[in-house]
Amino acid sequence: MLSVLLEALGLLAIPLLVALNGFFVAAEFALVKMRRTRAEELVAQGRFGAGSVRQAVLHLDDAIAATQLGITFASLALGWVGEPALAHLFDPLFRFLPGDWSAAAKHAVSVAVAFMLITYMHVVLGELAPKALALQRTEDVALVVSGPLLAFGRVFRPFIHFMNRSGNWVVRKLNLPPLAPGRLAHSVEELRMLVEETEQAGVMPTEEASYAKNVLRLTDKRVRDVMVPREKVVTIALNASEEQVLETARETAHTRMPVWEGDPENIVGIVNTKDLFHLFSLKGLVILADAMYPPLFVHPEQRVAWLLQLFRREKRPMAVVRDAAGRFLGIVTLEDILEEIVGEIEDEHDDPRWLEEDTGAPSA
Repeated sequence: MLSVLLEALGLLAIPLLVALNGFFVAAEFALVKMRRTRAEELVAQGRFGAGSVRQAVLHLDDAIAATQLGITFASLALGWVGEPALAHLFDPLFRFLPGDWSAAAKHAVSVAVAFMLITYMHVVLGELAPKALALQRTEDVALVVSGPLLAFGRVFRPFIHFMNRSGNWVVRKLNLPPLAPGRLAHSVEELRMLVEETEQAGVMPTEEASYAKNVLRLTDKRVRDVMVPREKVVTIALNASEEQVLETARETAHTRMPVWEGDPENIVGIVNTKDLFHLFSLKGLVILADAMYPPLFVHPEQRVAWLLQLFRREKRPMAVVRDAAGRFLGIVTLEDILEEIVGEIEDEHDDPRWLEEDTGAPSA
């Protein structure tokens, strides 16, 4: 009677242990794929279980160690309890084997069949199906599994901590640094690939994906890549007359222009034409030096990201580019950097190009 009860309990344990294994597998894949920023968004939305998701993602090493412990426990228990129970159940099915087969041989066949069936259920139902579910429904799975997983981790915290320490010790003995949380961050190239994959999947519109990729490319660009070269820059002499200044400003329609003194190489300031027009409207003596402000000088090899910080800090939208020898090479503006992201920006002074709203083709 007792043996029958134990056999029945063993058979009942098989689906439970397979499900338990699947739970830990799904938890592992869902938490590894879950982004920290998305976990914060779920918390802000007040989703049930979001706090546990954030806690698990913030302490991912401990969470993954807990899933590994659970998977190991469920797998070993499945082989220890389930396989013998299933093999004993199959024993009567192999009585048709030749009579010269010993009972041990017939039982060995039962064990082999039970092993293959247990392995199939373990791999398909306990590994592959939960993994696919976690990868396709990451958020839903993470919200469901994080709470119970954290509770499991608290119960076995000393053992999990010991395993983590042991694993890090082995890694150090191999002269490798333990993986730090920051090492899980994506590189710029990986971010570009993620943007492309998101665009191809239809999640991100093409235009927005283009902006994102252009922003990421800025990390590689330098001032020389975005500047306006000297031959295209309109400058004003410091001793220019009022008529010359007004004519230049009206012809070019530039808001800001470099001012030189003595030699066109010697840029001494930047003048805002709006300030000039205001001063000219006062009908008084206008001295160009009083209307200009000191220029920002940058080297052509400076990074664009650094230049953006300089513009923000100095509250300036323009800088003069010159090399180490002091030669005037051109100018760079905030608009030049913005055009690297969104494309050419035209205003009312540029040649108009009317576009059809529906087709995007130039109209007649």
